[in-house]
Amino acid sequence: MANRYYQGLSEFHCYATRVTTGSMRLWVGTLEPNMQKPKKARVRVCNGSGHEIESKQIRRADWERPFLATSRDRFYKSLTFTGLRPGRMYRVYFERWRDDVKAWEILRSASIRTLPERLPLYGTRAKPFTIALGSCYWPDQDEGRVGTAYRGLYENPKDPHDSPDLTFLTGDQVYLDVGFDLYKWSQQGIRRRIARVYAGHWRGLSDVLTRGATYMLPDDHEWYNGYPDPDPNNPYLWALQDEKLRKAWEQTARQGIENVQQCPVVEFMEFPRNLSICFADLRSYREPKQGVLMKPGDLKRVLAWAEGLTTPGVLVSPQPLIVTRNPHEANLLDYTGDYCRLLAALGSTGHDIVVMSGDVHYGRVVSVKLGAEGATLYEVISSPLSNLTGFPAWFAGSLNRWTPKRFPSKRTFAHREGKQALSGWQRQKVNHYRDNSKGGSKYDIEPNPWAYPRRTREHFMTIAFSRYGNGSGIRMTVKGWLVRDVDPRRKRILPQQAFRFSRKLKFSKKLK
Repeated sequence: MANRYYQGLSEFHCYATRVTTGSMRLWVGTLEPNMQKPKKARVRVCNGSGHEIESKQIRRADWERPFLATSRDRFYKSLTFTGLRPGRMYRVYFERWRDDVKAWEILRSASIRTLPERLPLYGTRAKPFTIALGSCYWPDQDEGRVGTAYRGLYENPKDPHDSPDLTFLTGDQVYLDVGFDLYKWSQQGIRRRIARVYAGHWRGLSDVLTRGATYMLPDDHEWYNGYPDPDPNNPYLWALQDEKLRKAWEQTARQGIENVQQCPVVEFMEFPRNLSICFADLRSYREPKQGVLMKPGDLKRVLAWAEGLTTPGVLVSPQPLIVTRNPHEANLLDYTGDYCRLLAALGSTGHDIVVMSGDVHYGRVVSVKLGAEGATLYEVISSPLSNLTGFPAWFAGSLNRWTPKRFPSKRTFAHREGKQALSGWQRQKVNHYRDNSKGGSKYDIEPNPWAYPRRTREHFMTIAFSRYGNGSGIRMTVKGWLVRDVDPRRKRILPQQAFRFSRKLKFSKKLK
């Protein structure tokens, strides 16, 4: 029987890694081995009517290597296009010149919408600004389902307001460490393994990456499980006990994060007088022995953003903020000093805060009162896009146990930094919002005795924002979409909606 999800995937990629009201940065190239570099290539940007806005040439000498110590002719180029118009849809074409037929051949195309100058007005027919949120992708048994679900919602949604404008992938886009092979036992083998894993995962995510700009943050599996501390009891990581192999692994992993995913360390997206978004890599620069969550200068930028908010804010993080301590794997709470400083900064202005995250292999929406200035913290977790299979599935599948019950943790108030930073704070009840399914959450574990011994139902979220005309706040609507649950009677394959949550994000009372 033919796989109705599989649409065919190209060896080449073309996707936007940044977008503003008037510009976009594009990534073009291939992660597949043994591909010949085009002698002459170009990238064209066309408007919604198909008219070319700008074209940029790429010569053979212009190509760069995503993984510097590997050969096999993987190559890429990043290009920035400016002079675009706000809130407009553009079509991008990555092409190469064919001498044999004297014509340009399209290798890959993408659809990208620039940012609006401000959020659309709530209560009108205007489409809200919509972000798709996902994390944790394993391609083994996906068979094109994630791409098909995303493509359906992007191109043919039942409600046009649900079509995403941007995608935030908050970690574990690749699982570099899962699986046994001989590649792990030499430096060159490690480099080739990491490049090979990226190629496989990018094939599976291709339909996501070509629809709207994608912002990515790394989590531990972009490095290895539990990074920066490899677990000596994890058989997948035994090779990393060797210092030279570990160094080769970390160098190549960093190249994937910087050159392929082009992840920011700290970056901001602003909708003046409406909403402010901060992307923070709270994984790659941890120092466990010093209790440092990220480099001091970078943390200072995040804290300054939070303390300087004049609107509600969104923090995009690879791990959740509302957590209890995990005895098996470090989370943000383990870096208690920096964690307390971050909480204090987020609660300092009184503007409502939204945290978007992944990592934990369940979906969740919660809220809690934040600090002493009257703000509310909302946290949206989306994980996984596609589950691990076989043996690793026993450990990856997670259950949302509706914890913590109260926030912040007692650990924060006992810490010397917390005693000062969180002065005047009280522990508050955490509100957990369930979906409408019978017998619990649709994002919890669903048993499957073969490929998925423990399986959390695959999903992604959309978070839509629009503004109130009187300037009183921002309307946020969160919807959950089940990747594998579709209506077979429909001609279009659309993911099933399993959750809807809507709230008004409020500005600080200090502004009134």
